[in-house]
Amino acid sequence: MVKALQFHKITPEVQFAGTWNSPGQFERLLRFLIDAGFRIGLPQQDVDLVLCFDDGDRSVYNYAFPVLKDYNIKALVFLVAGYIGRKNYWDIGSFGRYTKHLSWDEILKMHSWGICFGSHTMNHRNLTRLDKYQLEYELVESRMVLEKRLGPVDTISYPFNRVNHKVLDAVKKAGYRYGFGGDGSTRLLIKKEAIYIIDNPYSLSVKVQERPLIFYRYERMKQRIINYFTIATMIKRK
Repeated sequence: MVKALQFHKITPEVQFAGTWNSPGQFERLLRFLIDAGFRIGLPQQDVDLVLCFDDGDRSVYNYAFPVLKDYNIKALVFLVAGYIGRKNYWDIGSFGRYTKHLSWDEILKMHSWGICFGSHTMNHRNLTRLDKYQLEYELVESRMVLEKRLGPVDTISYPFNRVNHKVLDAVKKAGYRYGFGGDGSTRLLIKKEAIYIIDNPYSLSVKVQERPLIFYRYERMKQRIINYFTIATMIKRK
């Protein structure tokens, strides 16, 4: 089963939360994966790893996209459909500033080159806490919004990696083929390894290969801790 490496912001500006990477670090880690012989591409292809960018932050266009083009690597960007072109009001940037999400113009330029896009729902909500109708809206409406401009969309990334049987049933009903977040047991539960500013080639290797096991467990624990504290940055919603 393919594994995903999950990124959020690629920016030279120090961020309040830990879920970011500097442009230089991102390129070094990508070069390490290529030199190590890992096949990188899209989930529909015969590859080892998928690079994905959750939230659709504008920094992906400014800093990650040029690197991906230089190495001819296709990746997946998961968009919060209700926030395209808007400020990211739930996540604190550097010095209290809010960053912006990708605009449609930026999305279409990336798409024309070969970057693929999936749903990160309409409003970046914890899907496991929604009722049937709210869940359907987040899944179906986001897909419809994206498909109007991009064509078929069959991938989704679960916000906060929160997914359960109720969510899986709704995801299948909504027509998605690939779901990112989970234990890696099916293509609707593709395991994501979050890559952060604290990572280096060794920790990346541990996350990808899941060994040595004791170190992998330590890396998974760090991911859970950082993910937990990023929730504290969601102080405002519009």
